[in-house]
Amino acid sequence: EDELSLLDLLSILASHKFLIFWITLIFALGSIVASLVMTPQFRAAARIMNPIQRPSVLGILPQGAQEMARFAMPEIEGNLYVGMLESRSMRDYVLDRFAPQNWRELAGPGKDMSMGDLVTEYIGQMSAEATKNGMIEVSVVYTDPVLAAEIANAYVDGLKAMTKRLSVTEASQRRFYYEQELGKARVALSRSEANLREFQERTGVYMGQAQLSANIQNRINLRARIAGKQIQLKSLLTYTTPQNPEVMKLQSEIDALREEVQQLEQVTSTPDPLNPEGGMPAATFEYLQRYREWKFHEAVYETLLKLYETARLEEAINPVVIQIVDEAQPPEQRFKPKRKLMVVLATMLGFFIALFAAFLAEFARRASKDPEEKKKFDMVREAANPMTYIRHIFRIRQKPEA
Repeated sequence: EDELSLLDLLSILASHKFLIFWITLIFALGSIVASLVMTPQFRAAARIMNPIQRPSVLGILPQGAQEMARFAMPEIEGNLYVGMLESRSMRDYVLDRFAPQNWRELAGPGKDMSMGDLVTEYIGQMSAEATKNGMIEVSVVYTDPVLAAEIANAYVDGLKAMTKRLSVTEASQRRFYYEQELGKARVALSRSEANLREFQERTGVYMGQAQLSANIQNRINLRARIAGKQIQLKSLLTYTTPQNPEVMKLQSEIDALREEVQQLEQVTSTPDPLNPEGGMPAATFEYLQRYREWKFHEAVYETLLKLYETARLEEAINPVVIQIVDEAQPPEQRFKPKRKLMVVLATMLGFFIALFAAFLAEFARRASKDPEEKKKFDMVREAANPMTYIRHIFRIRQKPEA
């Protein structure tokens, strides 16, 4: 007898139909008003091709140049460009175009506006996504449809500028690395040449090519070649693993050159001017030391110069090209708020809350007729009332005064 049938449930809903209707209506009207009051926002999107590094064309170069660089390069992941688009430097670039000139003074720690609020106010919300079909979509959500399109296109322009400024491809990374090492080698070569010239002018000691044995010349050249190979190996390891075939090939070449140096040292029967042993005059020995240092830095500089020229050629042949598939256009329809969806969801939420309120009201009505249930219901209502807790605290505090 205590079980509720389907008819009982329907009768409860029917008896509280006005409560259900008004609660649902309030939620529906509230969502309509809220959607009308909210500022409309528009989404503009630009699409570019994911820049992929093409295979190297160094096969057309002479054999000597081929030995100084890799022949193929992997693809550049789209996540790299997505990260560039989401960087702080890119955000500042776009703010410089659309925000006031003194925008850096308007937001920050200790100021009225946070950087997030400033970005939302002047350039909206940007999102970049690399799709599986090889595209990168740059979208901007802003309150003005025309500005939303202009801001999205500004991000693409900023990406073009950033790829030209930064070393993105492996060829540009090698070029940048060799450029730095070339500057260091140039300074070292000038210093060693000045030291040798100063020693010659001070002591008058001079030895021509004919006075240097073939063994000495070969060892100087071999050590310079080893240094050049080591620099090339260090450059490769900046963007690849030790298991790479090119790395393993270079390492084997370095080991072979070192073995040649050891063999030349073993066959030396006369006093060795490259070692501090032997009965050679001190001035001549010091001259050979400085001469060796000069020739060593000269060979390193020449090797780096060839590597640098090769990297520049490869960078020029395989540049990063940002190809725009779709420029951002002012959207015709708003992106949000989605008024229909808001009204439907709010109405459904209000309806379920109204059902719960109807069953709760029916439970309260029935409990009021049963003395025991009414007593329990009053206890629950009293415990749930926040004023009860406040009065209880007040009485506790008032006891000492009494």
